[in-house]
Amino acid sequence: MRIGIVAEFNPLHSGHRYLIECARKIADENNGEVICVMSEFFTQRGEVAIVDGYTRAREAVRSGCDMVIALPYLGSVAYGDDFAKKSIEILSGARITHLIFGTENDDVSIFEEIYTKQQNTNGEEYKKLLKTGLSHARINSVLYGLENNNPNFSLAYSYYKAIREAGLSIQMIPIKRKGQGLNNSEMLEEEHLSATAIRNNINDEGVERYLSKDMLADLRKENIASESELFPYLKYKILSLGKEGIKRIYDVSEGLENRIYEATLKAENYSNLVELIATKRYSNKKIQRILLHILTNTTKEDYKVNFSTNNFRVLAVKKHKAAIIREINRDGKISLHPLLNSKNSMSFEHDIKVARIYEMLFSNKDIFRENIQIIDWCWRADSIKWFCRVSFLFAVDNWSQFCVNFTELIVVDIYTLTKIYVIIL
Repeated sequence: MRIGIVAEFNPLHSGHRYLIECARKIADENNGEVICVMSEFFTQRGEVAIVDGYTRAREAVRSGCDMVIALPYLGSVAYGDDFAKKSIEILSGARITHLIFGTENDDVSIFEEIYTKQQNTNGEEYKKLLKTGLSHARINSVLYGLENNNPNFSLAYSYYKAIREAGLSIQMIPIKRKGQGLNNSEMLEEEHLSATAIRNNINDEGVERYLSKDMLADLRKENIASESELFPYLKYKILSLGKEGIKRIYDVSEGLENRIYEATLKAENYSNLVELIATKRYSNKKIQRILLHILTNTTKEDYKVNFSTNNFRVLAVKKHKAAIIREINRDGKISLHPLLNSKNSMSFEHDIKVARIYEMLFSNKDIFRENIQIIDWCWRADSIKWFCRVSFLFAVDNWSQFCVNFTELIVVDIYTLTKIYVIIL
């Protein structure tokens, strides 16, 4: 068994750890692994990642994932179906058997009915509703009954659709979300805060209970990134490109370049710019994605050339699971690269450009000269579990029970046991 997770971990908090723990439990019971594909510099909603991908991937492995693969920019900053399609393509190439995900509604039995309705819907009917000014999310709700107020459920359907259309046999494992709603930005006493609330209140002591000490330390020593800092660079870029230049940017259509240019002349800051461009049909999230495409000069041609890539970077891996990389590369569906060199860098030209822009704005390190994060030991996940089992071994009253416990224990990972032995000594 190999379980896949699609994530942004922006940042990785207690709710994410709960999902990873669910995946880890199922994987361990079936001698399997947990593989994650994660956005790196910018997110699906058109937001800036709070810290770089290596930092967040390191935390994901410390929390229980075996390996984290970077989702390229064109898959990360994309509408739901493209985001899901590229993520599933990567995880399928990594030979996952199951996909685990958090959702507001964990009854996904309706997905096949929605998919059938989509296939049978007249395209003209969809276009007619578009002309009324409805957003794609609202139209999907009207025509197919897809809940447009539950974003994770909608994204889960995109995963289902990607799996279905690729003819894959990946099984879906929905985990009902707990705690605060996805886009809630308030500091509340919840079992889990949303990532939005944590980002917006990152200096509040109240967020500390939702982040590990390692994650909190990493955030404290990095420059915290936010969209507000993009405005002067965006304004310069938009005015430099002009309307014709904006027209060539990926996802700009139907004269939207005029609205973007005129709004830039009036806007006072980033939030104001988004509000001036957005309409009932073009959501804030779509506009935020387009603004990132403008910032990174991501054109329609870039999408045609780079979206179909099968070369991907590994951000982090457990040391004793590194052989998974060779196994996946031998299979040949995708190519994983632990680090960049003169031979493979041409396959990552667009992501290198995006990384340089992110670094210029928010980081003083050369991210593409970073090595894969090899996590030698994960006390929070594996060591606690096996330490408890070692303790359990001696917590018996008779020799026969000791033998039963010992027989169960010796089948676990020798590498892990060796580490525990050293700690105990």
